[in-house]
Amino acid sequence: MKRTLLMLSFTVLLFVILTVVTASIETPFDGNDNFGFPVRFYKIYGGKRSFYPPNEFSAVMLLIDVVFVYLAVWLSNVVLLKFKTKNENA
Repeated sequence: MKRTLLMLSFTVLLFVILTVVTASIETPFDGNDNFGFPVRFYKIYGGKRSFYPPNEFSAVMLLIDVVFVYLAVWLSNVVLLKFKTKNENA
């Protein structure tokens, strides 16, 4: 239970960090803001336009992003446990 909670909290933390670091903020330069890594799940349209389209949000892409980060955390956990058991047996 403790390991699962730790993995989930690390997944959320890593997801937030990746989203903030890879965000494309171009609104100050009449551009669009994009959020998400590896796929973009949220887009805010900016700039001067005669017609402002609604912001785009994709729950499927958000789910893909979260699953991608969770798999990366899970895989790193498996690799670290293998190295830990290998070093204890040596």
